[in-house]
Amino acid sequence: MQIKEVPIIEISTLRRDLYFAASLLLADKEVAKAEDMIAWTDVFYENEVRRLMLWVSVAVRGLLDLLEEQEDRFSGKHCGEYWADFRAGEKTPLTFRQACNSSVHAKEILTYRAVHQESNRKIKRVYVDRITVHGIRKNKQTIAQIDIIRFVQTADALISFIQEEDHANL
Repeated sequence: MQIKEVPIIEISTLRRDLYFAASLLLADKEVAKAEDMIAWTDVFYENEVRRLMLWVSVAVRGLLDLLEEQEDRFSGKHCGEYWADFRAGEKTPLTFRQACNSSVHAKEILTYRAVHQESNRKIKRVYVDRITVHGIRKNKQTIAQIDIIRFVQTADALISFIQEEDHANL
């Protein structure tokens, strides 16, 4: 057995919310095309992405902490880019653990906005599969840009591993 103790979270709920987070980020590009739904995007979308990222990051980080020798198998997976000191400009690959930590300790969670120009010259906000997390660590401004698909894939692999290792207790 490579798990220290049984998770206290409902795994199926976590998987559902990982799905919702990925779905929101991927589907909003299409939703933004519907003029009558743009207000929904402004009101619900960003708050829901923030809520899901905070909950999922806390839950997944808790699962990582339950692992013993297999933790590096998941913690070190790359799922974006990280600037430990944004002003210095040097970016490194964002690890899965850093993505969780950045979200948990975030000062600001932003959906990554790309500008999209329609044929009629009207510019709309379009959301893509990344979120940007701003924070402060050791008095330095940090930025984590999380690739949500890689994040969800790693989280799912972690959940599957925990279920395989401790399936009798879940």
